[in-house]
Amino acid sequence: MNNNERLVDDNSTVSIQGNETTNSVERKKVKKEKKSGITIRELTIIGLLAGITIALGVSGYGIIPLGPLNVTTLHVPTLIGAIVEGPKVGAFVGFIFGCYSLWQNITAPNILSPLFINPIISVLPRILFPVLAYLVYLLLWKAPQGPRILVSAFMGTVFHTIMVMGLIFLLYADMFAIKMNLSPEQVLGSIVFLSVTHGIPEAVFAAVIVTPVALALRKVLRKDTPKKEKTDAVTSAATTVGADANKTTEVNKIKSVEENITK
Repeated sequence: MNNNERLVDDNSTVSIQGNETTNSVERKKVKKEKKSGITIRELTIIGLLAGITIALGVSGYGIIPLGPLNVTTLHVPTLIGAIVEGPKVGAFVGFIFGCYSLWQNITAPNILSPLFINPIISVLPRILFPVLAYLVYLLLWKAPQGPRILVSAFMGTVFHTIMVMGLIFLLYADMFAIKMNLSPEQVLGSIVFLSVTHGIPEAVFAAVIVTPVALALRKVLRKDTPKKEKTDAVTSAATTVGADANKTTEVNKIKSVEENITK
């Protein structure tokens, strides 16, 4: 009878050790997936937000012609990606935004489209501004989530406008003067005026739209759940599994004892 009990104990020990080995392998796989650069969830969110960006552009709601420039709402999904999932996702979605802007200026040009055919102006700022928006979000770590997201979205849009218009001034000041029929002395003032009249409305619009959407997504994805609560949840789950394993072992012991008594 003792030998049978030992066999049961040994089998249960092997089973528990096997489960622990499996769990450790799964943890290693998760760590490798994170280290590899991008997770499946991040890829899914990038695809979703990139699709929304393209849909906004194709529908005409993403780029609204206003004077010599286009007022854009295409940066909104990029900001949501950066604030909810981090700068990596934001940069990927921003790249899609930039590529669509480049394509739009080639296929449906306006007076300043020759300037935006250069990827340094049409693509590069769209990759960088979500990263800067996320840095603002990190700097405001003491603020409540609502104002924190609001300011980050607003400042991210301001950075976007400053980078695009600043690069136009640095690279194409002469061409800008010719296209706008301005003297060289009027270029800087005109760029500042356009930046304010176009950039501020875009920033306000982004702040109003991004804030509730990002708050809802962060809640659904449990982004703001304290680490302690997550650790407690994992610990309780592990305790439950351990308790189930112990119950199984005890049941096996009882069965073996009953079989020996029957024999």
